[in-house]
Amino acid sequence: MNDARRPRVTVFVPVFDRAKVLPTAIESVLAQDFEDFELLVVDDGSKDESADVVRAYGERDPRIRLVSNEQNEGIPRTRNRGLEHARGELLANVDSDDFSFPERLGKQVAFLDAHPEIAAVGSWVLRTDESGRRFRGPLLRPTDPRVIRGRILFASCFKNPTMMGRTAVLREFGFREPFVISSDIDLWSRVSEKYALANLPEFLVRYRAGGTSHQTSAPRTEMRKLVAQDMLTALGVAFDERDVENHVALRNLSGFAPSGEFLAWAEDWLARLLETNARTHRYPEPEFSRAAAERWALLQARAIATGTAPHGLKHLPSRALALAGALPDYWELARGFAAAQTRRLG
Repeated sequence: MNDARRPRVTVFVPVFDRAKVLPTAIESVLAQDFEDFELLVVDDGSKDESADVVRAYGERDPRIRLVSNEQNEGIPRTRNRGLEHARGELLANVDSDDFSFPERLGKQVAFLDAHPEIAAVGSWVLRTDESGRRFRGPLLRPTDPRVIRGRILFASCFKNPTMMGRTAVLREFGFREPFVISSDIDLWSRVSEKYALANLPEFLVRYRAGGTSHQTSAPRTEMRKLVAQDMLTALGVAFDERDVENHVALRNLSGFAPSGEFLAWAEDWLARLLETNARTHRYPEPEFSRAAAERWALLQARAIATGTAPHGLKHLPSRALALAGALPDYWELARGFAAAQTRRLG
């Protein structure tokens, strides 16, 4: 690639000790239908041969650039370094052990070109186990910008390795380095306050579970609490430490067994959030109320599934129940599409 000409897209891959799986990510990028990109790999002080893997590919394809940290700096700082070195107008995130389907870049570029009001776009995900061979099910996310903004207080609305954003916007916000875990959740929450975000209702990435980025549960929970605390402060609701801790649990219901005490707290808490938003107009309506109702329904389902519901499924507040009539429409879209797309794992 002529250095005088900037690529349209920077594909950014942060890596730390992933030499064995890194070729899968690199080769999936090099096989993209859309070819006007640079592949920027920032090696975060790897002790294995990750940097050598990148150099070997770079000898065959001049679009590949390697930047190396002298020591391990952690993911937020490494992501910020990627933003510093990116030359593309758009930046696509790729994890070092994931696979991007060939049409991914082209479809996301086309979407952002057609929707200049959108700052970044992700996609749905096909999940595999750590081996990359065994299918663990699809991961769906809301697609409409207003639905995303209305739901972002209650759940993560993006999978970071699917995201393509406008580089200038990403530099405007950057990754906050104290958030050693969940820095991506924090970033997209802050970006959504000013810009519209979206997801394509297509499976464009195969996501591998596991990896060295996973940490113990204690710091992960603490980082999630910091993110939640910032979001609740911005909303303007009064809260204490217990509210923050419980809100994190409310956002992450997988495997959670809510007690009767938690259910009572959640019913009051969701009402307080709705009342505060009616006053501050922080999140769009009716999307925010609908998201609260969905979260309440999911919580009740968890209580029944784990046998902790004291009196079975409670009634939703009438207003929230009416607004919850359109429980995620992307689930309907997914039915036929998922069946066809999951065959791509073969």
